[in-house]
Amino acid sequence: MKNTTRSFRLVCAQDQINDVEALLHAEGFRFEPQPCFALARTLTAEPMPLGRSIAARFGYIYIQDKSSMLPPLALAPESGERVLDFCASPGSKTGILSSLVGPEGLVLANEPSPDRLATLRVNMRHLGCYNVATCKYEGQALPLQDDSWPRILLDAPCSGWGTVDKNPKAAQMWAGEKTAPLEALQRELLTKAAGLLAPGGRLLYSTCTTNERENEDQVRFATQHLDLVSEPLTEFPGFRFAPSLPGCLLVDGEGSLAQGFFLAALKKPGQKERNVRAPKAELPGELVSRQEFSARTGLDTDWLPEHCFLRVGGRIYLLMKQAAELPAELRWQGFAVGKSAGDAILADATLRMFVPPRPDEKSMVLEQVSTIRELLSGQSLPWSGPGKRLAFYFKGLPLGFLTIKGNRCLWSDR
Repeated sequence: MKNTTRSFRLVCAQDQINDVEALLHAEGFRFEPQPCFALARTLTAEPMPLGRSIAARFGYIYIQDKSSMLPPLALAPESGERVLDFCASPGSKTGILSSLVGPEGLVLANEPSPDRLATLRVNMRHLGCYNVATCKYEGQALPLQDDSWPRILLDAPCSGWGTVDKNPKAAQMWAGEKTAPLEALQRELLTKAAGLLAPGGRLLYSTCTTNERENEDQVRFATQHLDLVSEPLTEFPGFRFAPSLPGCLLVDGEGSLAQGFFLAALKKPGQKERNVRAPKAELPGELVSRQEFSARTGLDTDWLPEHCFLRVGGRIYLLMKQAAELPAELRWQGFAVGKSAGDAILADATLRMFVPPRPDEKSMVLEQVSTIRELLSGQSLPWSGPGKRLAFYFKGLPLGFLTIKGNRCLWSDR
């Protein structure tokens, strides 16, 4: 029997919540807030698939089980902090980490599988997580300095027993001793993460299984063999929890109308040290200042914190300050914003981050979702004014740019 409810989260700033909810309401969606997270919602009416909504089209919502939201919330990074996400794809937890650390922070999201890494990058780009850098390593081999990361999320590969509603064969596929290889991998990843964790830092270990050998036994391994200390976690409202180790959380999936999930917070003893960094890399390619980028593209990014752009291999990437300080040994990728050809920079103007945060007298502000649907279907709207590009909004919510052609304007996702 299906015992979960359909949940999602808003992907927006606090002052945009009302407009995102209004956009959803205008298409007939109804939902209730979840007490565990200010941006979490549970659907009560879905007139069409939520993934086809305008809010989803422009990256303002992300469909995610509410239990899956808990690990980044339990890790609780501070604004401006650096976080290492060991096993990041598809990016559901990475996106929350990106929101929590804010524009001045950095999330380094690692994913060893090429296909899953591609999915992670697509999702981060769609959601506008420009403070996320990505890399592709086996977690045990991440070339990072020991004692250097104040926050680490290890959402480990697991048997998935807590997701049987979505994956009915998970318990059978990983029954009995079949989980032994997963348990060995989890211990390897925990060992590596413990080494990278800074003194005084927090490691959040999580799985979507209810298997004690992958959960509580791994916490015992970490505290007995890795010199980590268990930090008690407070229960999240809106959930029921099953018995587990003191301070750990085991989500009762049936009682919570959600997936089963396990969470444990581990701390490395010692004093926090600031600015423990390896020598930063000499970046390949050509650095482009934001002033030069703006002059060549007509797109303004002055509202972002300190940043520049990197042109390499025919592509151009946004580089936030903290990403540019990643160590030399690490091969990583910044936030892709377009292509370059010769001296030209061909930025992707469909990225929401290029749209000014608030409309002005030169913008088009739309109040009806029917008009937005018409634009997305290829219809044009009348417009008189100079320029080739027009920022458009739903109420105060940035959506993208329209292309001006004569006395008409139209949407293009190219």
